[in-house]
Amino acid sequence: MADIYQWQDDGVKAVDPYEDWLLDTGKGYGFPFGPPLETHWHTGTEACADFTAGDKDPNAIYPRLYQPSDFQPSFRPFVLRDSPITDAPPDGVAGSSIKRRLSVPLRAASVNVGYNPDLVSEPSSLVEGPLVESRAKVVIGVIDDGIAFVNRRFQSALGKSRVDFAWVQDGDAAQGSSVAFGREYTRAQIEGAIAEHTDTLGSTDEAALYRALGLTDSRRVMPNTLDSKASHGSHVLDLAVGADYDQHAAEVLEEDRIITVQVPAAVTWDTSGMGLDMFILSGVHYILERADHIAPGLPVVINFSYGVFGGPHDGTALLEKAIDELVAARNERVAPTSVVLPAGNHFLERSHAVVAEGNFFEEPTGSREPTGSCDLPWQVQPNDRTSSYLEIWMPKENYNDGDIEVEVIPPGGIASHKLSGVVNTAVVLNHGIRSIARLSYDRHTPLATTDERGRFMLTLAPSEVRNDGDVSVNPLKPAPSGMWTVRLIKVSDKAMPEPIHARIQRDASPFGYPALGRQSYFDDPAYQVYGEMGKLELDDNHSIVKRSGSYNGLATGVEPIVVGGHVESTGQPAVYSGNQPATVGYPASSIGPLVSAESDRSPVFRGIQASGVRSGVSVALDGTSVAAPIITRRVASIIRLKPANKTGGTHV
Repeated sequence: MADIYQWQDDGVKAVDPYEDWLLDTGKGYGFPFGPPLETHWHTGTEACADFTAGDKDPNAIYPRLYQPSDFQPSFRPFVLRDSPITDAPPDGVAGSSIKRRLSVPLRAASVNVGYNPDLVSEPSSLVEGPLVESRAKVVIGVIDDGIAFVNRRFQSALGKSRVDFAWVQDGDAAQGSSVAFGREYTRAQIEGAIAEHTDTLGSTDEAALYRALGLTDSRRVMPNTLDSKASHGSHVLDLAVGADYDQHAAEVLEEDRIITVQVPAAVTWDTSGMGLDMFILSGVHYILERADHIAPGLPVVINFSYGVFGGPHDGTALLEKAIDELVAARNERVAPTSVVLPAGNHFLERSHAVVAEGNFFEEPTGSREPTGSCDLPWQVQPNDRTSSYLEIWMPKENYNDGDIEVEVIPPGGIASHKLSGVVNTAVVLNHGIRSIARLSYDRHTPLATTDERGRFMLTLAPSEVRNDGDVSVNPLKPAPSGMWTVRLIKVSDKAMPEPIHARIQRDASPFGYPALGRQSYFDDPAYQVYGEMGKLELDDNHSIVKRSGSYNGLATGVEPIVVGGHVESTGQPAVYSGNQPATVGYPASSIGPLVSAESDRSPVFRGIQASGVRSGVSVALDGTSVAAPIITRRVASIIRLKPANKTGGTHV
């Protein structure tokens, strides 16, 4: 007898629907975070307007935070041995006002179980070898994936590294390490490894060097991007600060000091964006704290060329608030500090829909929909081996929970189901005993209650699944591909003050990773892909699917410099470069991008040339991810030419 499809209540086990799906209801559909028998720790971020002494979870390990002049951050990352999602209280840690968001699990081998941030000694103790503080004028920090930090583009002379600290967050923890998880490499260790693997003719066996440092390991489930010809992080770091030491004096090159943070491969590969907050925030704290070990009061420019399609896009996402707070504090108390982000590459991906008051059409008399409805046609592709996520963000002002209901109509004649806007409710569509879809409603609740916003979310299992090993016990089931109709039903008769924004998360695998996902999209017949002359249409029309507003969901905060991409030969915007227009529902601080840099050489020759993994290798990569480090380099150059300013400042 064939399995039947059936909707049922699922409840909400956590404060975030991504957590509910990846760690509970949809567990098994996500990425393999390591070998099946390998143990993992939970990771995440805690948020509180006023942390107090003694409020830390005794079972958690907290990385060292950057706290200039007694600055108290409102957000702190953690790793935690035992805290299943089903045991987490709705508002975070029991008995307190702390909000907790979980992230991608971390291999137990990467956790420094004996770590104590209070035992980290004075800054000078971590700097081994001759100090270059007299030459250092600016610190460039890069948070990325696959960073080839021994490449000669990051040396001031043969074997002399400009990288003072490199943190590989999913590396195996070393005994006595000064980081809470992963592996840290200091300048002296990097230079020692280079010397050990360089022959008398000056040739360095970089492949053997990376193996010796534990940065490439064929036994791991995650891809080893440093085993490839090119990697995203190496390319970005080269554009931000790379140089040939045989063309520049060593003392000039050493004015730019480098700190790198390589995020776990699982975080980069995961398409939900759930894992970014904890690891990027940890990386920002690390770069700022380690900058003081190089020399006190140095200006810092941090580049992380990451982005997500989803999010509230109003500057209230957890990572955005945390970065705004931290950068503003260092600007005020220490020295000029900038964070540079890409604008995103999904301008033409049909991942953004806007539903305004005029898009709701009246239903026939006798219908249960009293004031009309609007359909979102969500096309889910076959052979998609990753979960798909659709966020529907309600207006922030003059909206009450329940003013909108959502009905999901699956393809293939499967029964539809409706969910009202009752906070923290969810239903799942089961195929047999396996959940293949989940529809939920929650409230995005940052620290300020004025920033709260309602969110419906529909999550789908992959449309193609693999059942390795014993498939007799609860085998994975695919969600059907095809058109999923998501109907927004207007229950209240009051006019909507702001549009509803629907956003599909990124589903394509990043550069250097096996292609598992296939990007889903809104398939509105009114949307014009091509213009009259057969060229790509770049302007929006009356369709609810919009190119404008397709913007990096991490780039709508106040402090970051957001970079779009343009074609070098024409000066025209790259066709994929995202933007966020000044329309209703967006705060002024989130409008962008702020600046543009070249991301393609010409309409025919895509991408910008920069270093591959090995020294001497050059590759071309495109996207606003390569435009951002070009601006990072220019900001650092401006800072370098300015007189030292130890009293802080604003963006350069």
